[in-house]
Amino acid sequence: MDENKISKYKLAKDTGIPYTTLSQILSNRTENPQVKSLQLIANFFGIPLGYLTGGETDTLNPSKTFDIDMTKVEMVQIPIYGEIRAGYNSLVHEDVVGYEIVAKDSISDGEYFFLIVKGDSMIEEGISEGMRVLVKKQRYCQHGKIGVVIVNGEEGTLKRVFYEGDNIILQAANKSIPPKVFPIDEVLIQGQVTKVEFDV
Repeated sequence: MDENKISKYKLAKDTGIPYTTLSQILSNRTENPQVKSLQLIANFFGIPLGYLTGGETDTLNPSKTFDIDMTKVEMVQIPIYGEIRAGYNSLVHEDVVGYEIVAKDSISDGEYFFLIVKGDSMIEEGISEGMRVLVKKQRYCQHGKIGVVIVNGEEGTLKRVFYEGDNIILQAANKSIPPKVFPIDEVLIQGQVTKVEFDV
């Protein structure tokens, strides 16, 4: 990474490895990193997997490795939205601004999309305008997690979601924006944020 001036954020983005997982691998906080993740890193830098795992390599042909289970990683594309709105009980698909290629096994537990952040409602959590958030598409958000929510038919926005009786509290991470309380049935949840990205 140092030789190629590649940041941790870019490596995570381009390989599809979750940022927290990559951080654990790079800081040696995980004893048994998944071979798939290591293979993605090796493929990104064009080096044999054995260089990362300590496996034997052929000095005459460094791309050849021995005794390593080379796992084929399947990649898929997921949409990037510039904005989201509710329409016919689903996301409006007219504002797809592009697609991102990620490892299929990193999003195997559901349907995902990226959303480009607008505004500064979550600025105090380091989520600034122009960043992308990876969102798991679902109709609920866990208590205290960041959700993509729609109120009164407006454009979807990021807020921390809290539940209190029959009400839902939407909390921004910006001191100038007070929390708002709504009846649960007046808020449409489009998904829960699982990762934040920005380009470098």
